[in-house]
Amino acid sequence: MDYDEALAELDRHINREAIAGRIEGLTVEPMVALMEVLGDPHLAYPVIHVTGTNGKGSTARMITALLAEHGLTVGTYASPHLERVNERIGRNGEPIADDELAAVISELVDLARWPGSPRPTSSC
Repeated sequence: MDYDEALAELDRHINREAIAGRIEGLTVEPMVALMEVLGDPHLAYPVIHVTGTNGKGSTARMITALLAEHGLTVGTYASPHLERVNERIGRNGEPIADDELAAVISELVDLARWPGSPRPTSSC
């Protein structure tokens, strides 16, 4: 899957950020199941979760710069993006490359098609 195909795959899914108001019936179970299939990678690394109303992006960039300056590799996820979806996923302050993003999306699509997967691709 190339970059354009990967973006088209993302566009096939419901954008819950664009839906105003409360969405009923959402649960974390599909994400928990996916994390289990992936080997629970979220448990393998220390995490700083930045929350609040204002300043999250600036705070995340400062934390990233500080930790990277100390020789650590820092992954960052931010939402929403300003120009390109690649901005959401970064390593040491640099957005994910087009080919790397396409490869990750392709792997997740393959997982979603796997029998017994947590959720079919079309309803994500």
